[in-house]
Amino acid sequence: MKNESRKVKNCRICNSHHIKEVFTLKPTPPGDLFLPKNKLDLSSEKYPLILAICIDCGYLHLPYVLDPDISYGNYVYETKTTIGLSKHYDHYAKDIVSFGAIKPSSLVVDLGSNDGTMLRSFQSYGMKALGVEPSEHISNFAIQEQLETINDYFSNNIADTIINKYGKASVITANYMFANIDNVVGFTESAKRLLADDGLFVIQTGYHPEQMKINMFDYIYHEHFSYFTVKVLKQLLEKCELELIHISSHAPKGGSIRVIAQHKGGDRDVDKNVESFIKKEEITKMHDMETYIRFAKDINSLKNELVELLKKIKSSGKNIVGYGATHNTTTLLYHFELGEYLDFLVDDNPAKYGLYSPGHHLRVYPSEKLNEDKPDYVLVLGWQHQDTIINRNKRFLEEGGKFIIPLPELKVLG
Repeated sequence: MKNESRKVKNCRICNSHHIKEVFTLKPTPPGDLFLPKNKLDLSSEKYPLILAICIDCGYLHLPYVLDPDISYGNYVYETKTTIGLSKHYDHYAKDIVSFGAIKPSSLVVDLGSNDGTMLRSFQSYGMKALGVEPSEHISNFAIQEQLETINDYFSNNIADTIINKYGKASVITANYMFANIDNVVGFTESAKRLLADDGLFVIQTGYHPEQMKINMFDYIYHEHFSYFTVKVLKQLLEKCELELIHISSHAPKGGSIRVIAQHKGGDRDVDKNVESFIKKEEITKMHDMETYIRFAKDINSLKNELVELLKKIKSSGKNIVGYGATHNTTTLLYHFELGEYLDFLVDDNPAKYGLYSPGHHLRVYPSEKLNEDKPDYVLVLGWQHQDTIINRNKRFLEEGGKFIIPLPELKVLG
């Protein structure tokens, strides 16, 4: 039988064996394994979900790694389904073209290009845009939309294939996928190989120093092997002969950073904000294990508060449904042990309709079902998008329904 989960015993960045576990979450199935009824057995297996830190370099990560075929074999997430992300990528492309003075017809390669949303944003600036995407289903969708995509995992071989056909890339982007790379040093070295002499390597990723301020722990799931600070990213890039020259903060994913790197010794100056970010991380002890142990305790207190409320609601004969069907909601459902309190889920992504949630097998319906079934309470599992969700479902509130918002702090609306 194939070994589906393995433990990485040394640091991916500095190779140290000085690793400490800091937050043990409840084991879960792969977070996005929403399946039809005849395949529910595929999500019955749960895997360890534990956050650990390298004491030597401060790298925060998952030591237990799932085989990528399990995570991506039934992958259905499409970039365009995340609220506001398409517009965000339009601004992103504009910023990079402006920052690097990138000429029209230059080659831009998006690694982990998903449905090609980012490619389209760069195409609007006259760029030659190429995607690399490991999911066959998602890459086929992009290809059907006339967005050129290589269906494979990025590697030296793929870099050489691109160089031979198109030349080197003026811009390489890795958007909300850099955390998903197991061999992150090898991946970064392959990106350097593909990068033109004056090219830019741009990484956008969730930033847990911001996410933790809003108690966002449900960004931790099996696909996210790494949780980067600027300090750790700088170390990684330097190890691969790249130089971090600019950082900016962004709203998506509860708080993100975009870092821009060039070849070591490149022509562009290093922005002063690089050192400012690192100094702030050191002041807030983002590389200390005690910070994350304390965070885990805070999250578990919030869990107890929510479960007490749900028990009280159920004991009074009221019913509750969940709003949200994503990786994040799987982590939240399992760690807070919420499955038994919910009748079903609703979501605004048509790709999830009629499917069943990982492990708990809660069926997913369109959000219009709230107005049909009129449940007493809706638990907003996708709480990061609570404003959008509430605005879309004002009728539910007007007709007497109530929304439970679990995080950053527990509140009931309606």
